[in-house]
Amino acid sequence: MLEFLLFALLHHGSSDFLEKSAPVPSPALEAIRPVSLPTRKATSIAPLLMQDERTAVLATDLDSGKTLLRQNEDRAQPIASLSKIMTALVILENHDLGEVVVVPLAATEAAGSQIEIYEKEALTVETLLEATLIASANDAAVALAIFDAGSEEAFAEKMTAQAQALGLDSAKFYNATGLDLVDENDTPYGNEMSARDLLKLTRIALQDPFFRATVQKQNFDGTSIDENFFHEKESTNQLFDTFLKLKGVKTGFTYLAGQCFVALGESPEGKEVLTIILGSADRFGETKKLLSWIYDSFEWQ
Repeated sequence: MLEFLLFALLHHGSSDFLEKSAPVPSPALEAIRPVSLPTRKATSIAPLLMQDERTAVLATDLDSGKTLLRQNEDRAQPIASLSKIMTALVILENHDLGEVVVVPLAATEAAGSQIEIYEKEALTVETLLEATLIASANDAAVALAIFDAGSEEAFAEKMTAQAQALGLDSAKFYNATGLDLVDENDTPYGNEMSARDLLKLTRIALQDPFFRATVQKQNFDGTSIDENFFHEKESTNQLFDTFLKLKGVKTGFTYLAGQCFVALGESPEGKEVLTIILGSADRFGETKKLLSWIYDSFEWQ
């Protein structure tokens, strides 16, 4: 319709064009409504939280993208298991959920959180993605990485390339899990992103129906293809079933990164708010205070 209007303007004065080509005005245009924007109440006072300079914070209205609160949001810093958002995105863009993964030995040896899969066990991509996103299972993430790229290192290169293609310039990935690594000088390092780029990545991931549905689940349970092995584990998100009405998204923690949390909450008006907290000492407590303040301090008009 917009192309027609532009063409009509370029041919202004040509009655022949209008008589032959002008369609009936589309009623669909009248149904388009502007996005409601959050407006901060005049009496609102910003919360006293996240005073640690190592902490990065970014909160936005998901629908409009309007920033509600920010701190150190453009600084790249370790993101721990929030890396698995990119892990999932790369897998979703390159594989069908029904594809079968045979677990390699390296995956069973992954450190940290696991669902305890077995070498040569066969599971679907869907099951392993659910374990990765809900239970933050490192063994599931490594199994997916090796299945996709042949090695975790090669998969990390694909993660970084994908980030660059999306314009996430702060991103650096060294593994699929977000676990800390140590260089030859015993200096720790890990996957990095800025809060701003992490928010952009999460907004992209939430457009995928499987991703959005999965991160809302409070429990993981999955069975091998032959039904001989069953795995289950609770979500690492401790703020489900609270007044915050959380719909995910992902937790993360390492000693280098500190406590990290990406949360998607729903305000009493039904508006979705996305928050990022990196390098925190109390990710759940600070997210609770942050979302409570946003719910109380903003009106959507």
